[in-house]
Amino acid sequence: MFKSISISVLTAAVISTSALAADLVVVVGGTGGTGWETVKEAMAQGYDVRATTTNVKRAQESKGEDGFTWVKMDARIPDDIRKAFAGADYVISTLGGSCFDTGGPRSPRHVDFQGVVNMAGISKDYGVKLFVLTSALGAGIPDQPLNQFCDNVQMWKWLGEDYLRDGDLPYSIIRPGGLGTDEGGKQGITLVGAGELETSFIQRADVAKVLVEALSNKDAVNKTIAIGGDANSKPDEWRDDFAAVAADAAQAPPLRPGQGE
Repeated sequence: MFKSISISVLTAAVISTSALAADLVVVVGGTGGTGWETVKEAMAQGYDVRATTTNVKRAQESKGEDGFTWVKMDARIPDDIRKAFAGADYVISTLGGSCFDTGGPRSPRHVDFQGVVNMAGISKDYGVKLFVLTSALGAGIPDQPLNQFCDNVQMWKWLGEDYLRDGDLPYSIIRPGGLGTDEGGKQGITLVGAGELETSFIQRADVAKVLVEALSNKDAVNKTIAIGGDANSKPDEWRDDFAAVAADAAQAPPLRPGQGE
């Protein structure tokens, strides 16, 4: 009787300790297609999940709130970010600016660039272990067609990336190409260095798997990684490929006035 009770108490204590020790992941943009898949994947991997949205009531009504929590956050408002990131171990951003708000508050300039700057600064202040940024395959390509009708989105995404590369906050930048909405885990994933993949198509659920894997994979840190679907490999063969991607080169800080003349 005593042994039975002791084992039960010990088991309960282990479960309780495990639950308390779960790392907290903040998924920024949790109501978006990739963001929602990331929320589900992070929970499936045992993380404590907090998802951000600009409208908590609407998010609760459309997605529910089972096993995670919603928090209101606008990446343009530092006080919002501080509240959302409090206690976070990791941050995964799946935000993207609007093509239909040229120069406005929801434009790529204010979301894909300034929003990343805001989130990175506060993540550093809070001691976040890793900031994972969802970017795009064409980031930094001036003549990329999307720039013509989407307010130079690929250039703003690149500037957001570069802010991370120039800083000392640990990061992983993930660049998917075209995004699908079918079930993930049905095919392999191509995972290579930036500039090594011209085109790609990948399911959002598979992007989420890469984003969450980056949190615990030491070979994902301080790298810019292009990803796409791969019908010629098995679904679980890609995780070791992080190691083959070279770390981003250290970059010099911007010139100060009077330098370089």
